[in-house]
Amino acid sequence: MAFMKLDNGELLKNIRAFAKKNGLTLAEVATLAGLSASAIYSWKKHTPSKGTLKEVAQVLGTNYNKLVGKASHADRATAVDLKKVVENKKNQFEYNGQPVSPEQLKIIRNVMKTMFERPRH
Repeated sequence: MAFMKLDNGELLKNIRAFAKKNGLTLAEVATLAGLSASAIYSWKKHTPSKGTLKEVAQVLGTNYNKLVGKASHADRATAVDLKKVVENKKNQFEYNGQPVSPEQLKIIRNVMKTMFERPRH
């Protein structure tokens, strides 16, 4: 198995982003992962073990590959908010080569609204 060289700057950037998303400081992430509060800051100069990074990933609710920036192509896909897409009057839509009429688009908007705005059980 080949050793994967990590970009420590990218690693710290990713950890900061996941920590922020989870409302945590780097010191809190480190502590929750069983490390000293300043451990993550030291990774600027040295690379932690894969096991340590897996612990940090678990605390952050992600996986090792995403944490170190080696996510698969599918993981890198950016989510698209369909509401913004269908409500943007500049967008023109087709389905199977057929244009979607304004009336059809209104129906699509209403279906999506009904699907996502009703209480889930």
